[in-house]
Amino acid sequence: MKLTQKIEQAFSHRQKPNQLIESRESLITPEQMEALWFNERDWHEITWGNWEEHRDAIYAFTPEAFAYYLPSILTLSSQRPHQWFWPADALLIILDRSPVVDYWDTFITTRLLGLRLEEYEALKDWLLALSEYSSVSEDTLDRAFDTVCLLENRVRRNP
Repeated sequence: MKLTQKIEQAFSHRQKPNQLIESRESLITPEQMEALWFNERDWHEITWGNWEEHRDAIYAFTPEAFAYYLPSILTLSSQRPHQWFWPADALLIILDRSPVVDYWDTFITTRLLGLRLEEYEALKDWLLALSEYSSVSEDTLDRAFDTVCLLENRVRRNP
């Protein structure tokens, strides 16, 4: 099965989120404004250019919105593995963590902990594909892969 098909299948149960941002303040941050651009947009419709224009949205999404739009980043970046893609780079930075789970911040634990096992498998396959074609450092990819495995193992222990 092709990687794009595996991503599609793994995330197919995800529904468009009702809420894109968590607004606790009266002022909306620039990142939240970027996230709001995605309102009512299906992840399949999002283009490379859309992500480049709204690149900081990834940091402002609610956990549900993050998980819903994640396959867009995985799919688009896997289609052009030799080309640098800001959202994919941001995702790698998010996944490039210490193996000590106690050091992880709430961003990763609320957005990536609790995905389904097939979603973790798709993430791992995406990282493996990047390792073949990307100029990303091997250390970064190794730590990101290990992080996904740690997330997956926590879900397996606490379903």
